[in-house]
Amino acid sequence: MQNLVKAITSYATKRVFKKRSVLLYQGEAPRMAYVIQSGLVKMYSINNAGEEQVVAFYGPNDFFPAPWIFNKTPSSLYYYETIANCEMMTLPRETLRDIIHRPEFLTQTLDYFVSSHTGLLMRITALEQSRAREKIMFTLYYLLFRYGQQTKPGLYIINFPLTHKVIASLIGLTRETTSSEIIKLKKQKVLQYRGQTYVIDKQKLEHILGEDSFKDFTL
Repeated sequence: MQNLVKAITSYATKRVFKKRSVLLYQGEAPRMAYVIQSGLVKMYSINNAGEEQVVAFYGPNDFFPAPWIFNKTPSSLYYYETIANCEMMTLPRETLRDIIHRPEFLTQTLDYFVSSHTGLLMRITALEQSRAREKIMFTLYYLLFRYGQQTKPGLYIINFPLTHKVIASLIGLTRETTSSEIIKLKKQKVLQYRGQTYVIDKQKLEHILGEDSFKDFTL
């Protein structure tokens, strides 16, 4: 996606958003498409109890809101809010679509959407688990592949602020249950965390899950 993002630069306006800036409200008609250069954005909804439910995250080289960009909806389906200071490019969706459809960028665009789609399938796998422990482990697996960076062989750091509350909202559990299970996984050395930075041991996570089908999977 880096070459595609470079091509977008000359057509876009660069903007800086501070942490906790709401970029789009649910039901709002977007005026521009967003392309992230640095930072992180969360996409979420708010349930009837007023609780925030995180759907996904967007990081560098991601663009949103895709359903609006490709004329699938006239308004934003979710809230979009920065959870770190962000540098972004904004441009008309017609311009972004024209660039994406250039022959030299079609392969990159397809790879981007296949990776995003596969990541969402992993999210669904986590949500369909019946036990809290498996929900959390599969969610960690999703975060590892979608956002992790390998620091040492088999160890992946999740490079954005990750709290027990955020993990709980990803899978619909209480923060207390989530904290309890994460502490157990820490004792088993499946993960380490200091503050809001998590490091996951991929092999240990796979071993406890008994999951071999994803071991050669790359995003």
